Amino acid sequence: MTDRHAILVVDDEEAIRDSCRQVLTKSGYECHTAVDGVEGLHMCHQIEPDVLLLDLMMPGMDGLEVLGQVRKTHPHLVCVVITGYATIESAVDAMKAGAFDFLPKPFTPDELRLIVNRGIEQHELLKETAALREEKERMKQYFITIVAHELRSPLLLVKQYMDLILGKKMGQIDETAEEMLGGAHGTLTGLLDIIADWLKLARTNAGDIAGGLEPTKIMPVLDKVARDLQPFADDKGVTLRIERLNEMCLINGHAESLEVVFKNLVSNAIKYNRPNGSVIVESLCAEGTLKVEVRDTGIGIPKDEMPFIFEDFFRVKSGKTAEIPGTGLGLSIVQKIVDGHHGSVEVESTEGDGTVFTVYLPTVEVREGESRATPEHGETEKEPA
Repeated sequence: MTDRHAILVVDDEEAIRDSCRQVLTKSGYECHTAVDGVEGLHMCHQIEPDVLLLDLMMPGMDGLEVLGQVRKTHPHLVCVVITGYATIESAVDAMKAGAFDFLPKPFTPDELRLIVNRGIEQHELLKETAALREEKERMKQYFITIVAHELRSPLLLVKQYMDLILGKKMGQIDETAEEMLGGAHGTLTGLLDIIADWLKLARTNAGDIAGGLEPTKIMPVLDKVARDLQPFADDKGVTLRIERLNEMCLINGHAESLEVVFKNLVSNAIKYNRPNGSVIVESLCAEGTLKVEVRDTGIGIPKDEMPFIFEDFFRVKSGKTAEIPGTGLGLSIVQKIVDGHHGSVEVESTEGDGTVFTVYLPTVEVREGESRATPEHGETEKEPA
């Protein structure tokens, strides 16, 4: 291999291969040719070209078949399909399948050079984009480490000291000092909540979740959520009820991540409820889908703010929510985890008259004698994978 850009021409017509080689070699490219799709795939692995010129109409393995294989193994390879005017429709299909452009026969040397030059520009852009993504991921992981160890750890230590002082473990303190420390303690707790939610969001990778799914019952997850949040509901004067339906319904799930989803939805339903209100969680299994609804009788969401509620750090701004603590990350985390389960989440709300969040998750077939993966009731909460 040289430092020149490598071009691979796959075409069953010898005249096309020879003319492309002559034009592209004179233009400073390193040009390789293959007589059919099988040889073309082999050479893609061997030389890793920057641009692939691929004839659509070939005996045996046609161009579309080659394109499908190439997109799986060489996602950054720029593919240009060569087609006759009678097969323009096939060229459109190839574009939908991931081809960068098409070159109709017959073509001139200038047309060939132009489309290859554009292909090289696209290749360089793809390489640059991939490098930026890698750099972004490295920076993200570095920042997570900094936040987790250099920021959260000392703040936790400060909070522990304040807990000791406010708990009178270090002796009595006067009323003014206690009031000031109490305010500082509340602010510090809110900051730690933001850090915890941000870390949870940053560490929640949909691909990792999807790779760790297993047959899971939803009811043990919902039962644990209800147990953990019942004291919060009691303190707010809100009735919390889980409707026990579809006990045997199985989904492809990651139990700890699903617990995070429904804890966020149910805690929001309690937090933004009215005095003596209610939160009802109901599940229904039908036609290959599990539907879980979280209904509340709370303050609702203004219609003009509905499109933004799943965005990072977004919080509904109104006089009713100003004093309610929150980070604005809970629903972002919910959507990311549900996406990792190949599901979806929808919301319906009427301002002043409650909200319904509905999570849809694909089910798996229940086979007799098959083991069921369910979370234990005594498990401690874990962050999602």
